[in-house]
This record gives sequence, structure tokens and C-alpha cells, in this order.
Amino acid sequence: MAKWYVLQVSAGQETAVRDALHIMGIRAAVPQEERLLRKNGGWTSRIYTLFPGYVFLSLEYSAENYYRVKAVPHVLRFLGFSGLSPSCLTHLEAEWLRLLSNGGEPLKPSRIEELPDGSVRIMEGVLQNFPVRSIHFDRRARRAKVGITLCGEPKILTLS
Repeated sequence: MAKWYVLQVSAGQETAVRDALHIMGIRAAVPQEERLLRKNGGWTSRIYTLFPGYVFLSLEYSAENYYRVKAVPHVLRFLGFSGLSPSCLTHLEAEWLRLLSNGGEPLKPSRIEELPDGSVRIMEGVLQNFPVRSIHFDRRARRAKVGITLCGEPKILTLS
């Protein structure tokens, strides 16, 4: 059964590695989002990689697959707890990855509404999938920081 693993790759080469893995028949994901940026008094959008320097891939781990993946240009290493053998993502982490990958399309910015009591209601977008997580909103920058666990370590993910 195929499990999800994490590759560390050269910075800026995430999509090239993902495409090379797809050509080899290996399912790979690089979660991206359409991030809103304030520029010259207006808002523009730009595509950002959510986990720079990392590619997620689903495969049955074997020595043959390990060397096939390591032969791809810009692949540095598999991530693992001990550093000796790669560790797979847990079921919950794989679900977070599925939500953030959005079927290979960049995530659209979430739409929120500020309520009179100062709280925030999420109207649409990926942030609706984080109801039990701590979410910190930066209204000025139009960003939300969400705590998730990835590879057994807590991470702060910034979403637009």
C-alpha cells in the first residue's frame, strides 16, 4: 500500500521535481496558494508554495523506488525521524496534505466576515477545514496563521 513521504528538494525546484516524479508515474504534490499582496495601494495575487523546499510523494517504499526518486535532479533527501530511514506521514497528516493540495490547483484566498463582537466567521475557503485548530488572523495583511502537525512536528502555516 502506498504511503505519503516528504522529500527535501533544492529551493525553487519544487514544481520541477513534482513534474519529474509525475513523468515517472509517482504521485507527488506541492501545495500552493494564491496569496493576496498589497502593492501600490491595491491588492494583487501571486502563487506561493506553502512548504518551500519540500515535495510530498505517495509510493510504496522499497530500495528500488528510493534510488529512482534520489536520481531525480534537485532531490536532496527523504525526511525521517532518525535520519536513517524515511518516515511516512500519519493518516491525519495525509488528510491535511490532501486538503492543502487542492487537487493540484493553488488554494484560493479564504473569505471571512468580521462580526460586531470582534470575532471572525469564515465564509468560504480552506480555512473552513480548520475549525478545531488555533487560527490567528492578521486583518491588515489578510493572512491567517494555522497550527498543524507535519512529520510529527508542529508547524505554523500562513494562508491568505
